[in-house]
Amino acid sequence: MNITLIEPKPPGKHVFSTVKMPRLGLPILGTILRQQGHHVNLVYGTYRNVKASDLAGTQLVGISATTSTAPYAYRLADFARSQGIAVVMGGPHVSFMPEEALGHCDYVVRMEGDYTFPALVQCLNQGEIPFEVPGISFVHNGEVIHNPAPDWVDIATLPFPHISVFGANRLSTYPVVTSRGCPYDCTFCSVTPMFGHKMRCRSIESIVEELEQYKGKQVFFVDDNFTASPARAKALMRAMIEKNARPRRWFAQVRTESARDDELLSLMRDSGCGYVYVGMESINPKTLKNYNKRQEVSDIEYCVKRFHDYGIMVHGMFVFGSDEDTAETIEETVSFALKNHIDTVQFMILTPLPGTRTFAELEAAGRIFTREWSLYDAHHVVFTPAGMSSYSLQAETQEAFKRFYSLSNLFSNFQVSGWRSVAFRAVGYWLVRKWVRENKHYAQTLLQPGETESRDAFSLIEQPIFKVIHHQLTKIELFTDGVQALAKMTGKINETAASKAVKSFAAALGKACCSIIIDARELTFASDNSLIRFMKTLNRTAGTARHMVVRLPVSADYLFQLMLRYDVEIPSYVIVPSNP
Repeated sequence: MNITLIEPKPPGKHVFSTVKMPRLGLPILGTILRQQGHHVNLVYGTYRNVKASDLAGTQLVGISATTSTAPYAYRLADFARSQGIAVVMGGPHVSFMPEEALGHCDYVVRMEGDYTFPALVQCLNQGEIPFEVPGISFVHNGEVIHNPAPDWVDIATLPFPHISVFGANRLSTYPVVTSRGCPYDCTFCSVTPMFGHKMRCRSIESIVEELEQYKGKQVFFVDDNFTASPARAKALMRAMIEKNARPRRWFAQVRTESARDDELLSLMRDSGCGYVYVGMESINPKTLKNYNKRQEVSDIEYCVKRFHDYGIMVHGMFVFGSDEDTAETIEETVSFALKNHIDTVQFMILTPLPGTRTFAELEAAGRIFTREWSLYDAHHVVFTPAGMSSYSLQAETQEAFKRFYSLSNLFSNFQVSGWRSVAFRAVGYWLVRKWVRENKHYAQTLLQPGETESRDAFSLIEQPIFKVIHHQLTKIELFTDGVQALAKMTGKINETAASKAVKSFAAALGKACCSIIIDARELTFASDNSLIRFMKTLNRTAGTARHMVVRLPVSADYLFQLMLRYDVEIPSYVIVPSNP
């Protein structure tokens, strides 16, 4: 079977945007399916957008979705299904929202898909209905079927992805998993609902064999807690040293208590650890208790010092927005991070991800004010905090980023971590200010209750402003209230005018407009190339909008063939073609 596996691109820029590293779910699945004789094409959204040519000849599309990538994943699924291609979706978001996902796909793989997805493929290949495949949700005769949950995967039985599975992409950092599951239970985290509390581990021999292909390269151990079992972590690092299977440099996520084991720290340094990502979460003791973090502020201070003593850089991850947090908490956290010489930070906003206790509690209390999933990226406020306003949480978090990644703090860790610290902070300085520029309108909408709600894209606009834009032979009638927009385009458009007309339209909209409908059914295109240019320019414009629907005067089949001929990216907006 010809199968295309897609990891959609994440929305917007953030601190990790410069690290183009795919998640490991699809590379492992691709490896398993290829071993079973299937032809598999993997598309990583961190490297490029999905093109129409990626779907040519495909019999089955698999799309992995996190919560923030779900809207784009749904649009990709809708497009593939419009071409008669069966679509399977998996990943954490659809695992906990399967009925929502089934509005866009044919099958949902809930929880881990290493066993269930290949079993589903075999079932479909034989023309059977997957009643007996655990963890699958689908619609049969109008009824939603949720098969029983699958057993946890024994990851020791899984093949590791060969470096070739990443294609021609030269990754700056390669992902390696050594375990799944987490014995802790932080309230905001979806790891334990998705992968369980019990640690499931690969053999040391298998990990070392995989690391052989990454000599001279950087590796990120993507375990949720690399040192959850200190004895096992030590055994792995000893084997890496003894068998000379050390990457050029490696990174991992750890908890603060790992810094209390000198032997562990020594082995981390000697085996090539360059950076640790530490879930610090908060310096507010009440917040740490609220998150069920099971650590003290003194643990964070000691952790940073000890890792630095061994020459290992520290990335601190904090979460703002607990019921115990105030604006002062955020300001104090920045001061704490600078005082303790944390090399880089990520100030995340508490995000109620489906499947977590935080989501259940805030949903029950009626405090979640939007289900616009693209905002669930830990950089946008999507609920009403208890200790401050939504606007304050958004604005103070942005200011915290700007203060930490400021020019005055660029060299403040030079004596501790050298030029690498300066380089990382310089990148942070650029990314933070770029993100704030691109999202400054969102904080303003939080000052106006209801503005952030996801509206029906076809609902009437309140208090609209009417504008008429003329560009050569094209007329654009625009109704907008600054947040939503309806536009009707008529006339004729050629290759030269296609880009300019769309840019004139975008300028009239403003960057705060987040929901756009364009009716271009009465627009005549001078050539196929003019239509393609029109679509490409709209795709760039859609980057500032969370919803865009475009009605075109061509059939779905004709449009797909045209996109294949010009090797066009599948747009991030919704296309509504005319009937054949």
